[in-house]
Amino acid sequence: MNKESLTRYNTQFEPSTDGRQFVTPHGEMIDLSGVRILDTSIDTVRQLYNGMLNHDLLDDLEERLEAEYRPVVEYQGHLWRLRRGGKAGFKFLLQNAEFGVVILIKNSHTTADRAGSHCKIEVSPKLIRDQSPDVLQHQMDELAAGWFVTPPSPCGVAIHIATDWQGWVPPSDFVDRLTCRSQRVNDRNGFQSLEVTTGEVASIYGRGQSYTFGTVSSLQAALYNKSREIVAHDKIDYFHGIWNTKIDHNLKTPLWQPDQDVWRLEFRFSQTVLRQFADYNTTQEKKCNLSTYEAASEYLANLWAYALDRFRLDLNRRFVDPFWTVLLQDTEWCKPADDFIAKRKYKTAGIGNERNVALALGNLLSIYARNNITARKAWSCLKKSGLWRDLMGYIRARDLTKSDLFSMIEQGLLERRLTSKVAA
Repeated sequence: MNKESLTRYNTQFEPSTDGRQFVTPHGEMIDLSGVRILDTSIDTVRQLYNGMLNHDLLDDLEERLEAEYRPVVEYQGHLWRLRRGGKAGFKFLLQNAEFGVVILIKNSHTTADRAGSHCKIEVSPKLIRDQSPDVLQHQMDELAAGWFVTPPSPCGVAIHIATDWQGWVPPSDFVDRLTCRSQRVNDRNGFQSLEVTTGEVASIYGRGQSYTFGTVSSLQAALYNKSREIVAHDKIDYFHGIWNTKIDHNLKTPLWQPDQDVWRLEFRFSQTVLRQFADYNTTQEKKCNLSTYEAASEYLANLWAYALDRFRLDLNRRFVDPFWTVLLQDTEWCKPADDFIAKRKYKTAGIGNERNVALALGNLLSIYARNNITARKAWSCLKKSGLWRDLMGYIRARDLTKSDLFSMIEQGLLERRLTSKVAA
C-alpha cells in the first residue's frame, strides 16, 4: 500500500505481527480485537472459451426451444434447463442449479459460422469450494468441449474474491475516507444514490447496508451485509455451515456469533483486468497466462492486495485504516507469487483499433452533418464522447495535431453536407 500502516500491538502492548491493537501518533488507541475473519473465498468464476461451434448441436437446441415449453436437455450426464440467453449476450443458456453450473452458448456478437468466444461457463460458489482449481478447470474444459467441432481454447476468465467477518461495520464516514476513482457518493435515506465520475460507478443501498464502487467491465468492489444477503437469496444454511467451521485459537470455540451480522468485502475482477495483469507480467523470458481459472488462482493474494490498495480506506492523510491492514495481513490466501507484479498494462488509446476509430469518427460526422451541427459544436461533442481518448492516440500515432484533426472534421462535415445522402 502507498500509505503507512500503524504498528500492531498484542494485548501486552508489545509489537506483534498479528496483534489487533493499533496506536496512532497522537496516542489514540484503536482496538480491533473483536474482529473475527470467518472466511476467504472465490465467490464467482466465469470461464470463456473460443472456437468453432458445432452447428448440428445449435440446430438441436433451437428445435427444442421452438417445439417444447420449458425444455430440459441431457448433456454430458446431467439434465439442463434450456432457455434463451437474453441479456447475457448469448443465444442459449443451459442451467443446472443442483450441479452448480450455467453454460452460455453462441455469442450474440459473433456469427455462428465464425470462430469466436462462443461459450461461457459460470460455476457456483459451492462447486468452487468443493473442487480444487485444477479439477474444476478440467470439468469446465470438458463441459465446453462438447459444443465445438474442435477442442476450444480458454480465452479469458472473470473471478470474484471475498472475505467475510464479524466485529467491524462501515463507519458513517466510510465513503469519505475511501480512496478510489469514484470521488463522491451520497447516502440518501435508504436508497440508492448513484455517482458516476471518470468512468467509475459508486452506489450505496439500504442505509449503508451495501456499497458498490467501480464498473462491471473492469475492477469492482462491493462491501455489503452478508447476513441480510443470504436471507434474500435463501442461502442461510449453506453460509451458516461455512462460518460455523471457523474456530478460535483454542481450537474449540467457534468464531462465528449467530447474533451478529456478517459483513463481506468482495472484489470482482473482469477478464479484461486479468488480461492486463498478464500483459504487464509477460516478458521475453516468460509468458504470464491468466486466461484460465486454474492459472489465476495462483495469484489470489496478489490480486487481493492490489484491490485493497485500489479501493483503500484511509485513516488520515498519512496512514491507512487499521481494519484495511487486518484485511491485508490476516486473510488467508495461497502464498503470493514472488515473480508477479500487480500492475496492469493498458492498451494504448488509438493503437491497434485504428480502423474502428476511423469508422466511428466517420459515422459521428455523418450524424452531425445531417443535423447541421457546426465544426466547433462537433468538436465539443467529440470531447464528451467515449471516442476522444482514442482519437488523441490516433492522431499522435500519425504525427498530427489537434488543429489537423479540427481541419479534418471541418472538411468531413462539408463533404457530407454536399453529398446527396445527407442533403436528401
